[in-house]
Amino acid sequence: MKKKILFLGIICISIILLGNSTYSQKKQLSEKEKVDDFKYVYNVIKTGYPYLDVNKRLNNIDWLENEDKYIKKIKNTESDEEFIEEMSSILSELNNKHTELIDNKNRYELFKKSYSNNNWYDFLNDKKVVDRYDSINTKIKIPNDIFVKKELILEDIIKGKVGYMYLPAMSPQNGSIDKDLKMIGDYINNLEKHQVLIIDIRGNSGGSDRYWKGIVSKLIKNDIKIEGYRLYRNNNKIVKKYTNARNIKLEPIENLPVGVKKNAPEETLKNFSDFEKTSYTINTNNDLKFQGNIYLLIDEKVYSSSESFSMFCKETKLATLVGETTGGDGGGIDPVLFELKNSGLIVRMSSCMYLNKDGICDEEFKTIPEFKVKDCKRTINFKDDNSIKRVLKLENINY
Repeated sequence: MKKKILFLGIICISIILLGNSTYSQKKQLSEKEKVDDFKYVYNVIKTGYPYLDVNKRLNNIDWLENEDKYIKKIKNTESDEEFIEEMSSILSELNNKHTELIDNKNRYELFKKSYSNNNWYDFLNDKKVVDRYDSINTKIKIPNDIFVKKELILEDIIKGKVGYMYLPAMSPQNGSIDKDLKMIGDYINNLEKHQVLIIDIRGNSGGSDRYWKGIVSKLIKNDIKIEGYRLYRNNNKIVKKYTNARNIKLEPIENLPVGVKKNAPEETLKNFSDFEKTSYTINTNNDLKFQGNIYLLIDEKVYSSSESFSMFCKETKLATLVGETTGGDGGGIDPVLFELKNSGLIVRMSSCMYLNKDGICDEEFKTIPEFKVKDCKRTINFKDDNSIKRVLKLENINY
């Protein structure tokens, strides 16, 4: 009797294990499903992505020509996890931080929350999408600079003479943007007799334009207006749906001013269908007492919104730039999101190309400092910081 019960138990366990095994296999994407998802991404990139030719010129990568190689890599993946890693790797060859596979639940939840109050996307709560991100094991990546202080710093390098402002991100460090701006404004108001203000955005990969514009408003004596152009490949359905949802006023690409066409990338008229003329004014809201010079410390990690700040400082001569060439892709709007039907994964893609008022593409040429510093890494000790030492030398200040 005991042997019979044991035998039946073994059979039941085997059935359960077999069932789980079969279920797991069913959950895995087939080769065809993975390839179809890749081909969908490929076609969206081919018709909607703005920087294919920029990537060729900067990195010698003809992404579209690698289609067969990429498909082979996708076919060689043996699990959904490997597929996700391979798709991320393939998209990384576009060399644009705004273009990526959303490969973990935390990022997905961030975007779902960010876009919950508008009607731009109708797939963020789809069951397939939710299930996909619930199934992904989040890999914890420890940054190399985790032990370096990453908070808003407002303090003098030399008391009463050299002010210093460190902005680790264009996002609030103390609960809200308004709270940060109040702290920053109070500090600026105490710089009346200072010779120099150093604004440090090294390592700042972006955030909100509202953040840096709020700071600028406290550092200018007169209102400043900035103009530029955003170029779209609006023949792509995903891009067109996005620009329509945002009610972006577009003009045919042929209507770009002659001077802008002259300096714009050579593929502008061929690859882009429409453009949007951008314009914004930053109004002064502070009785500025500070009369000294402003320096902006930059490096290759400066990107997106912090890049927009760098561009603004250079174009308006608000600050002298010191360090190394930035990462680029400033001046644009939010990247566009789209869903992969088979896997439920979401891809994020740069939505437009930004040109400044003269037609120069920021993603291609980025922002070049007036004074280059070979080793411009930020250090905790001001005395060891090469970029700060360069500023003090330019100002004939001994530390």
